[in-house]
Amino acid sequence: MTLETLILIGYYVSTLGFFVASLITALAASKFGKSAFGSVFSYLFIGTGIFFVITLFQKLGAEFFGIADESMDIWWHLMFYMALFSYYLGFKALIALGFAENEKQVGAIGAEKAWGVLAMILLVIIFIIPSWAEPVVNQYTASNLAAFGFHHFLSFILAAIVGSYLLSAKKNLGKIGQAIANPMIIALWSLAIQHFWELLSESWKVVEVTSENIEGVEKIFLTIASIAVIAAAFRLKAFAKAM
Repeated sequence: MTLETLILIGYYVSTLGFFVASLITALAASKFGKSAFGSVFSYLFIGTGIFFVITLFQKLGAEFFGIADESMDIWWHLMFYMALFSYYLGFKALIALGFAENEKQVGAIGAEKAWGVLAMILLVIIFIIPSWAEPVVNQYTASNLAAFGFHHFLSFILAAIVGSYLLSAKKNLGKIGQAIANPMIIALWSLAIQHFWELLSESWKVVEVTSENIEGVEKIFLTIASIAVIAAAFRLKAFAKAM
């Protein structure tokens, strides 16, 4: 089996993983409707759904959008930031729920709908404007910031921060929060390591390997992340079923 075949398998496994996790999380969110738990699960669904959209965006490729490969890298990183932000909002609401005496103290239930609409609009824009925005994106890809790997560095830092935030708050989570904390921590740190690997291999050239090997290692961490998110999603489903 060639490396190219393994990379392709890794792509489909991670894509299917994020799709299944998105579906299960959506079902859990719909189970609770307009409630604090429904709000938490909705944020997690939006974040996981964005990761699934990223895999579709990457499959379409630079030729489809009429842009350079370097520009593709920038656009999917923007979606990555959106997914992490949605996870952060979900974890924050989950932690608040653990401290609250009742669901009404968690904050404005329904705010996730506004974020969902905004995320959808941003995703549509990202799929529409790449070729139009290519001159602007090229200014960044030709800059010293891009050479340093700033977009990889930011992804690494954000994933590590959100993962550390969840780890430090784990003891303050309720029953469901503690149930999903471990797999989500694994997922977030896998994503952080993936981007650190990109820094080392693509930007800083500390590790000198072929582009195929770089992509192969990336797919390993993506596969781990998707499997971990599926595990968290199944625990959410089990919790929703028990309620």
